[in-house]
Amino acid sequence: MTYRFETFALRLESDAEELMGCADQVLRYHRFRPVGDGASPDWTIRLVVKVPEEPAWPIAFEAASCRLRTGKAGYWLRYGEVAFAGSGSEWMGYVPAGCEKLPDFAYGLMLAVCLLLRKQGWFGLHGAGLVYQGKGVLLVGRSGVGKSTLAYSLVRCGWHFLTDDALMVYQGSDGIEAVSFRKDFGLDAKCVRYFPELAACSDRQPTDPNKRRIPMDRLYAGRFCARCRPALLVFPERTRAAQSRLRSLRRSEAFVRLLQAGLMFGGANDPAERRLLEIMRRLVQQAPAYLLQLGRDVFDRPEQLEQLLYPLLYPTKPRVQPPEG
Repeated sequence: MTYRFETFALRLESDAEELMGCADQVLRYHRFRPVGDGASPDWTIRLVVKVPEEPAWPIAFEAASCRLRTGKAGYWLRYGEVAFAGSGSEWMGYVPAGCEKLPDFAYGLMLAVCLLLRKQGWFGLHGAGLVYQGKGVLLVGRSGVGKSTLAYSLVRCGWHFLTDDALMVYQGSDGIEAVSFRKDFGLDAKCVRYFPELAACSDRQPTDPNKRRIPMDRLYAGRFCARCRPALLVFPERTRAAQSRLRSLRRSEAFVRLLQAGLMFGGANDPAERRLLEIMRRLVQQAPAYLLQLGRDVFDRPEQLEQLLYPLLYPTKPRVQPPEG
């Protein structure tokens, strides 16, 4: 089966029906759409039920359950119990029996796809993407800082959305573009306290079963935007203060924070790494950056966040409450 994401086509092959079914669900969750078998693929990943054997290649990146090795034969990526290896357009995925339903497989598969996209100048970023009156806003930061909760509160206030936590950024014809890498949000069960309508959402997020999968098309039809040109960068940071505050960041500070929020780094000699640095440099030149020191107010009164961000987007324009729906 061949899937399309934006302009890219990925062919998935396997003799294991259940493995293909699980991979299909993961790809669809990340905005890959099946286009049959007639389309010419940019890449092919063949999945096999097999315990991976790790090569003795140099380690290019390692963190938590993830390890990336590089060698003459290309890349070798391990996440938990699964591994992906390949060079150019042909890749293999090694999935031990029973692991196809685990988050390890879902996250590992998407990290492998991110490596393929890197070669095309598209780079993953942990960030929520939103659009307010035509202007793109990225809430950037690692997991746990509250991006999904903040993004959902803005959507409730009338904002359009790309995603709550998974973006691709690349050099477009008119500056740096951000593209949604998944549409549905993933929120902790405790968010029901602030958003009662989420109590009816019982499905779990494929890459993190501790979070609820929020069907955004069903709750907020017509609000999805596939891409935006970022006009503002916001880096949330939790505090114990009663009130939230914004602090302007120097470009050098924003640049470092963007790199820290990347989905994966390559080796020092990887040409894609140099392209990544250039894209992040251009992004901080394109969009002013702010540190958002989160207080209790934005969680107790979600509309407070919009009031904080509006003057950054429209410093001379009075705020007009958008219509509901």
